[in-house]
Amino acid sequence: MTAKTLLRLTPLALLLAAAGNAQAAGFLDDSKTSLRYSQFYWNEGTRGAPDAQRDEWVQGAQFSFKSGYFNDLIGFDFGYGLANDLHIGDKANSLGNLVADQRDVQNPHGLGKPLEAYLKTRFADDRQELRFGAGKKARVFEQYVDSVTRVLPAATLGYDLDYRRGPLNLRLSQIEQFTPRNDNGWGDELTNFAGEKIDHLRILGASYALTPNTRLVAEHAEAKDYLESRLLRLEHNSPLDAQRRVELYASHGSQRDAGELFDYAGVPGLYEASDRHHARFVDLGATYRDGNWYAGLNLNQVRGDDFDRLFFAKDHGTWANSGQLFFWYGLEDERMLKLRGGLDFAPFGLPQLRWDGHYAVSDGAAGMDGFARREWQSMFQYRFDGALKGLHLIWLHTEHRTAGTPDGVRRTSTGFGPAAPVDYDADRLYLNYTYDF
Repeated sequence: MTAKTLLRLTPLALLLAAAGNAQAAGFLDDSKTSLRYSQFYWNEGTRGAPDAQRDEWVQGAQFSFKSGYFNDLIGFDFGYGLANDLHIGDKANSLGNLVADQRDVQNPHGLGKPLEAYLKTRFADDRQELRFGAGKKARVFEQYVDSVTRVLPAATLGYDLDYRRGPLNLRLSQIEQFTPRNDNGWGDELTNFAGEKIDHLRILGASYALTPNTRLVAEHAEAKDYLESRLLRLEHNSPLDAQRRVELYASHGSQRDAGELFDYAGVPGLYEASDRHHARFVDLGATYRDGNWYAGLNLNQVRGDDFDRLFFAKDHGTWANSGQLFFWYGLEDERMLKLRGGLDFAPFGLPQLRWDGHYAVSDGAAGMDGFARREWQSMFQYRFDGALKGLHLIWLHTEHRTAGTPDGVRRTSTGFGPAAPVDYDADRLYLNYTYDF
């Protein structure tokens, strides 16, 4: 879908919004309009090589309108975002939220872009519902997510089909253009790292509730002639009483080269040359929840190759796996153990405060001598109430440590990709204020 096509559809949506009859009432009465203002401060970077340092304070604003359905049939969503820097430290040599000018990182370009322009339809009766949509928006799947971790989100341009009937949900989406989270534009072509065009990314997903507490999830995603990825997961939720429950899951996934566009020659600083790619994983998880706290355990094993490939060059990366941490625990043969926990402070008189954290360790990565990895992450959140309702503060602290060197045989170098074996420290402060009209 092109920008020209979307612009032709926009007047139709505006006419529907202005229609003054009973059929149009749902378009506005069921709509949601919000304005969000954000300030993010990030102080983070590597210890040693490669040298990547961030010291950035940025601000952004997002307007969002999500309509109801005209005649219970058709609607339109629109969003726009602005962002700029407040301060970039002298030590910074890279940026995460804005576009870095390599000649002058301390004076980045501001952002101003449409975040959403999406035409949606639905057909429903008492037993089933079919939804179709076309346009630009932030999409979320098991194996692909348009990142919303920056001051403005990423977004994709494409088509979506969603069918629900009882315990069954089927989804089909085709993505044709992409806007990075830290750059401007309506949408860029999908390409490999050599700049060759990838026609589309197509995702087919299904979920089925086997019982009220058990669900099976499957998804197949393929960037045409580039990369194929598959996922199968079984989830089970066991309530013990009104306050306590146990959540279990087991998943298996894979990714492999899918044709002539794959970067077989390698990508400097990211991937070594290879005549094939086929990575697999098994991921197991258990969580115990009791009222205001939870504790969990995850085990993950990667086989075949490094599980660290992206669907296209500008993709920010998604791995439907407990090993997707600050850096992925995705090297070939890497074995991970992760402990998780969280606490809601309501019993202590602070219902707006919560903490979540994890500690993960791993070893066994193929082609690495003396390999070991660990990560500690802590996140505090405070959601204000009363006169300051809508204000949300977050402090995220991460320490990622890796030991080991390439053995020179199976692995001759390590890049700075999603599963990079590096040392990294990060402190991120997020301030968001959302006003719902």
